[in-house]
Amino acid sequence: MEGPLSGIKVVDLSTFVAAPVCGRLLADMGATVIKVERPEGDAWRQTGIRYNHTYYTQEKNPVFDIYNSGKEHIALNLKSPEGMQVMHQLLAEADVFVTNTRPGALRRLGLSYEDLKDKYPSLIYGILLGYGEKGPDADKPAFDTSAFWSRSGFLRDMAPLTGEYQPVLPPFSAGDTGTGILLMGQICAALLRRAKTGKGDCVRAGLFHNGIFTFGTMAIIAQKDGGAKVYPTTRIDYGVPGGSYQCADGEWIYIATSYYEILVKQLCKAIGREDLMEDSRFDTMDHRTQNKEAYYEIFREAFLQKPCAYWLEKGAQLDIPIVRMNHFSELATDEQAWVNGYLENVTFPDGSTGVMPSSPIDMESLGTVKTRPAPKVGADTESILKRLGYSQEKIQQMKETGAVK
Repeated sequence: MEGPLSGIKVVDLSTFVAAPVCGRLLADMGATVIKVERPEGDAWRQTGIRYNHTYYTQEKNPVFDIYNSGKEHIALNLKSPEGMQVMHQLLAEADVFVTNTRPGALRRLGLSYEDLKDKYPSLIYGILLGYGEKGPDADKPAFDTSAFWSRSGFLRDMAPLTGEYQPVLPPFSAGDTGTGILLMGQICAALLRRAKTGKGDCVRAGLFHNGIFTFGTMAIIAQKDGGAKVYPTTRIDYGVPGGSYQCADGEWIYIATSYYEILVKQLCKAIGREDLMEDSRFDTMDHRTQNKEAYYEIFREAFLQKPCAYWLEKGAQLDIPIVRMNHFSELATDEQAWVNGYLENVTFPDGSTGVMPSSPIDMESLGTVKTRPAPKVGADTESILKRLGYSQEKIQQMKETGAVK
């Protein structure tokens, strides 16, 4: 089925996760995406294998595939004149350029927005930044664990404050993924604008910027001139009766909110303590806050009396947002995920199969989007060069000089 971006050509000079996510989703919507790698390949290829080198290989690399599905792959040495010539030929035909190369390196290569905007006036230039284009940290190396999770305050302030306090361990690639999706959305908007005006654009998404916005609630309420909620916080200070509780069988549940009186009433009903709503210690939010230790202990002890399944059933009966707190390892067998198509079985080049998250692109007009495992480094170099008019003899000569792989 033809996608909404069919006919759009994208040059994807990206590494690791954030910018590759953007290119992958554009490909899922029908764009032709050419990923430009160094001759040695995107470092994320080896990262994916290192997560479990006895199971993942060059022929089965789902950690790389998830962010690079559906792309063509060309390997160019951009430090060689011939490699850079090919790059400009690709850009001359492109509608979109996506990169997460650092601003300083782009200027040295002659691939900054200022270098390209007049040369290719209809090009949508999409750049994925770490800490922004200005300031002392503009060229600082940035990953989601550092720029998104750490610099934003999440890791240090969202860990429970206990006697053995340690910052939260960051999840891999999650901040990258959200920021790549942000860049993709802006590119689609820029393409719509170009359809009306014929003009290109420069669109930016930054890990640090998106971290600030993503954790905006905390960033606002923690400001010293706004009442200054103090982080990190203890479990008791984290919105009782909401939050996490252990059950009789050792499982954990999470209750999503504490601030709506109707839900507080339903939770009291769930644990058989409707009298709490009439108790002068707990009958208002202010009173519950003043007596939070005693209030928390009532709920903690109550949830310890029954197994997880009991509380989930109670939640369903009373329309309370209670969920079992799952492990990552359980996602691959989650019935709700499978029935909605959030997971898929993928066949890898070595013939083996595995479960992967499906594309988050979900459009009635597009139909089901399938994950397509990425080929090896430079797998499409020859075919792309031939489309650009290079002879087999010239391609061979460029391989020998190291301009391409």
